[in-house]
Amino acid sequence: MVAIYSTLKEDLYVVYAGTSPETQLPVVHAYLNPLVKWIWLGGAVVVLGTLVAFVAEPARGAGSLRSATACRDSATPNASTDTLAKP
Repeated sequence: MVAIYSTLKEDLYVVYAGTSPETQLPVVHAYLNPLVKWIWLGGAVVVLGTLVAFVAEPARGAGSLRSATACRDSATPNASTDTLAKP
């Protein structure tokens, strides 16, 4: 026979293991496992994040090498547009 009490903070498992042959008293084992639900929740977040990363389409232009190069080239001044007089 097993009894389980579960919260976000901890899980308590109480197990009836029978009677002791010497004393004829019941033997009960209790196990307290902290933060079990948080481990399951963390695993679910990892799986959900992985699915979003595989399914979601990246924004247009973001992350492409061509758009990064174009931005870099447009920010570089050249001689024809330089308004400062050279000594």
